[in-house]
Amino acid sequence: MQKLPTPCHIIDVDRLKENLERIRLLKEAAGCKILLAVKGFSAPYFFEPMQAVLDGVSASGPYEARLGRETFGGYVQTYSPAFREEDITDIAKYSDTVIFNSPKQLELFSFQVRQVGCMCGVRINPMKSSIWKEDADPCRAYSRLGIPMDEVTPEILKQVDGIHFHAMCEQYTEALEELGELLVSRLGDMIRSQKNIKWVNLGGGQLIGRQDYDIVAAARILTALHDKLGVDIILEPCEGIVTECGSFATKVCDIVSNGRATAILDASPCCHMPDAVFRDWRHDVRGELRDGQEGYGYYLSGPTCFAGDTFGYYVFAKPLHIGDIIIFEDTAAYTWVKNNTFNGIPAPMICEYSKEKGLVIKKTYSYDTFFEKL
Repeated sequence: MQKLPTPCHIIDVDRLKENLERIRLLKEAAGCKILLAVKGFSAPYFFEPMQAVLDGVSASGPYEARLGRETFGGYVQTYSPAFREEDITDIAKYSDTVIFNSPKQLELFSFQVRQVGCMCGVRINPMKSSIWKEDADPCRAYSRLGIPMDEVTPEILKQVDGIHFHAMCEQYTEALEELGELLVSRLGDMIRSQKNIKWVNLGGGQLIGRQDYDIVAAARILTALHDKLGVDIILEPCEGIVTECGSFATKVCDIVSNGRATAILDASPCCHMPDAVFRDWRHDVRGELRDGQEGYGYYLSGPTCFAGDTFGYYVFAKPLHIGDIIIFEDTAAYTWVKNNTFNGIPAPMICEYSKEKGLVIKKTYSYDTFFEKL
């Protein structure tokens, strides 16, 4: 532990392979396609084990589409709330399917996309979800994401090859079943009547990799949906693939007290885990005490000038000391994709761990990396 290079992201490739085996079982049982949403995990150093199981990637723009095409392979699907005219040529070049967010975007770009052989899709907002965190809910009031379900017409569906939904986040099969039932009851007849509709994408948000996720129930739900609609079913998880695969190591540089004990780390939540600051997203720390247990409490904070640069309050059985290593758990998804160099803080190293090879450094960053972003 004390020899870990810090700060660094660590991916447990043994656990990743376990998650992928669960996904393989679901694919075989349900006959569905599963894509990696690279918006949350754009790490080509770990694509190899995924390529043998997953069907391709879900991208959010021209760079991610190119990353998918050149480093992952397979099927590349690209969606954005709004495409720029200057990007659409590259997006079509690197994609197999382009999904549009509105009838206007479909009207503007579908001909150009189809000219190079891409399929077209539209995103539909079901206007209902059970997501517990409002800022992660694409179905919340006044959402810009997708065509409201009440505004979907046969004329819109005649222009596309498939439909994309997203209404789940860190959830289990209950949410999947609710979305499927809503889809069938509201749009089932319209989808079945449009022979051009080849697939329905239910988005991400399913925690497939967790041991308590019910693969049998998910397969039953997805198979029933396929049979009722007569189309291919696609899922595009990110966290569900890399759940509990990642950890983040950082070192205590100093401990100060101004009415409360604060451990200043060599990692910044603003730079390395910004959801902790701006979305109040809490990651567990290895060895912390929970449920009101008494111990030694510290705010774990970063070295930037921003007063709110803190991971939050944590309690430990023993006092922290300078040089101690702190390990944040389950940090693979939506962390390093949001890394930045505010205050000139260096980006963390990226490492992999396996029982066979131990810890291997896959990527390091330098001043040149910082300078190139300026």
